[in-house]
Amino acid sequence: MNESAAVRARNPRGQGERLREELLRATERLLEEVGSEDALSLRAVARAAGVAAPSIYRHFSDKTELVWATLEVSYERLAGAMAEAADRADAEDPVARLRAQLRAYCRYAVAHPATYRLLYETRQTPVGPERLAGHPAGLLVRSWQRALTACEDAGWRVRGSRSEAPYVLWSAVHGRVMLWQVMPSRKDTKRLDRFVDEILQLLLER
Repeated sequence: MNESAAVRARNPRGQGERLREELLRATERLLEEVGSEDALSLRAVARAAGVAAPSIYRHFSDKTELVWATLEVSYERLAGAMAEAADRADAEDPVARLRAQLRAYCRYAVAHPATYRLLYETRQTPVGPERLAGHPAGLLVRSWQRALTACEDAGWRVRGSRSEAPYVLWSAVHGRVMLWQVMPSRKDTKRLDRFVDEILQLLLER
């Protein structure tokens, strides 16, 4: 019997979090291979983690919850990098803080290409609107919502639909990062910084 197929020893009491982390790591590895929640097998996750399949349900109610929890780890790291960058910017300048967030987003994507691709190349099973509200990507949307609100409080006006503005920012920086990664041009991250400046000039006005 090979090592990956062997059933692991049961974690002692109090080590349930360790099993949860092992399941998340196994899910991440498999998602990188299959690229789709639908193609992901709970049996394969259990086998990769060295546990019996029913053990997964001690931590996750279904496959969607398992996939979201796996992606959440990366979304939290990305959101954390954005928050740290904003905290280093001028506290009295909300546009500078938003700019720092967007630039940090780009730098994170460039520095962690495999993890970043997992966030956007994993095809996920559709869910209802109530459950969708709990998707881990909400960390990014809420961060940009708060940043835009701070800009408005400081006298800036957001052009276009206010409800769609966070998604305009998100799709813009994501699209630019993807182009930057795949095009055979010289890899200069300053171009991403300049793009962020352009987006803010288009979106915000006094």
